[in-house]
Amino acid sequence: MTPTVFHGGLSDAERASYSQRGIELIDLSASLNPYGPHPAVVRAARTASFDRYPETDARSLRDAYANASGLAPGSVLAGNGSSELIYLATRANGGGGGTGVIIGPTFGEYAPALHAAGLTVETWNASPPDFAPCVEQIRAYVRARKPRVVFLCNPNNPTSALVARADIERLTAATVDAGGTLLVDEAYMPFAYPDEESSGPAPGRMILRSLTKLHAIPGLRLGFLLGEPAAMRGVAALQPPWAVSAPAVAAGLRALEEAGFALRSRERVAETKRRLVAVLWRAGFAIPEPHANFILVEVGDGDGFRRGLMERGFVVRDCASFGLPGHVRVAIPPERDRTRLAAAMMAVREETAR
Repeated sequence: MTPTVFHGGLSDAERASYSQRGIELIDLSASLNPYGPHPAVVRAARTASFDRYPETDARSLRDAYANASGLAPGSVLAGNGSSELIYLATRANGGGGGTGVIIGPTFGEYAPALHAAGLTVETWNASPPDFAPCVEQIRAYVRARKPRVVFLCNPNNPTSALVARADIERLTAATVDAGGTLLVDEAYMPFAYPDEESSGPAPGRMILRSLTKLHAIPGLRLGFLLGEPAAMRGVAALQPPWAVSAPAVAAGLRALEEAGFALRSRERVAETKRRLVAVLWRAGFAIPEPHANFILVEVGDGDGFRRGLMERGFVVRDCASFGLPGHVRVAIPPERDRTRLAAAMMAVREETAR
């Protein structure tokens, strides 16, 4: 049986409990655009046709995304969130047994996907305090283990580390030489502003993308897989029809038209992140240089720090499920909440140090 992965977040029971005490919580445990979703995207989802089946393969959305990305339609597959596509791509590339490699510490869904495909999981972990992946070490690790699939999250969740595009090319070459496929999860790449390190598909490399994070529509489940057309046909053959609902297709098509909103959001998040991290660094917090729309903070006791922040109106993600119990992950808030968040974090640290 594939293990259940804990993805954090705020439960309805927690929110209700704090609300009854007069504490309204700002949820920074999920790393979403704090300025979305755009009203036009919401309207598109709400007015989608429910009285007939959607396209079996989300063709209109797939083609629109391909056109916006400068890719051939056969290079793109739309899915029920990038999580579905993680499982499909792993199965397509890793069926028949062997080894899968994960570059960690990272998103928890890669290991279950590898297990579900019948692969043995091995992990190369970046080291604290900066958690910067050493590409030469990873290349040697891949050459030694000859994996069928290698997973790299870029920028990485939860460390916010970024691997440069030139190094992605080198890692792709090493993976192909070892007989495998590199799956690069770029769900947070839109927030690596500017995103010049974004990769494209290539022989032996597939790219996972998402509209969930940038457009703040996680409930609609919408992601994309990019790859060479021949390889993509193998993945598409595993996907059941109607994987993407009519509301998700409608919202995705509208989101692709909101390029101005997306750019403004990325710029605003980048500026708030710069200001927030500068204050926290000056206050002595240990934070690796962040390249996504969240920061990883070493706090000693992640669960205790999370509970302390909730008392002050903020929810963050403790990172025990990533194997980092002494850290929390904090999504970048709206600019209006930046100063209060920094003050709350300093107050909790002072309180727990007594």
